[in-house]
Amino acid sequence: MKNEVFRNRRLGPMKRLRPFGAAACCSALLTAISLSIIAPGWSWGRSFPASGKVVFVCDGDTVILESGERVRYLGVDAPEVAHERTEADCFGMEAKKANSDMVLHQQVSLKYEREAVDPHGRLLAYVNLPDGRCANLEMVRAGCALVYRSSKDFGRIEEFLLLQREAIFKHKGMWGACSVKPAEAYMGNKRSFVFHRPDCAKGRKTAVRERVSFADRWAALEKGFRPCRFCKP
Repeated sequence: MKNEVFRNRRLGPMKRLRPFGAAACCSALLTAISLSIIAPGWSWGRSFPASGKVVFVCDGDTVILESGERVRYLGVDAPEVAHERTEADCFGMEAKKANSDMVLHQQVSLKYEREAVDPHGRLLAYVNLPDGRCANLEMVRAGCALVYRSSKDFGRIEEFLLLQREAIFKHKGMWGACSVKPAEAYMGNKRSFVFHRPDCAKGRKTAVRERVSFADRWAALEKGFRPCRFCKP
């Protein structure tokens, strides 16, 4: 009997602690979930550098720091350079050279917005030069990159779009060097901000409610839509 009472006394406090333990676990889980929603780029134990020296330029919108961190320029997309199975886009190598001439061996500062990491694990930031210029912005200004927007726009979107319109108007960089066969009309995806040729298989998969029409490619670019990498409108 004494053993039974003793056993119950030992179990009693444990039973009272269980709800608290469950609540603590739920709280921790909710905190983790909320962090993943509020900051999708956030990752456990990872810190984001405020500055670094550029030691390698991958292309017109991506560099590698001395620390080994790979940085993707926030808000821009440059023409692709050649990869193993794909040819370079028009003006891809020129964009890479322009970027290299501007940032290679420079000590740059990084500024982040809500998402600090892209889906490929690269840092997503404004890359600022010692003289105060923003490399992201300068690439757009020179016609070496176009504006990259999504359903979650970045803070300087209007500034970037203004410079893109000026670069197009003045035929700077790729806007004067790359000829594109025109189509009768174009279809854009309001969710991805990508526009397509009418016969593009990727474009036809766009939900009807997400579609928007453009009379020409310049109208799409003016609104910040970027060309599909498959149909190359």
